[in-house]
Amino acid sequence: METMTDKQVRFLTWLITTATDKCTSIEEVHELNQEIRKHSDGLIDLTKKGEEEKSKE
Repeated sequence: METMTDKQVRFLTWLITTATDKCTSIEEVHELNQEIRKHSDGLIDLTKKGEEEKSKE
């Protein structure tokens, strides 16, 4: 996986904090975190799959 730039990290931080600011309870924050983790796990799997395919070429 490629290294993220500072600008990309700042954007992700802004995105997550903006989303959690809209939550009205800690339970909503936990639900949002679960959703983020679920999707990021899928991205990690896709990245690994892409790297495996590149190494076969």
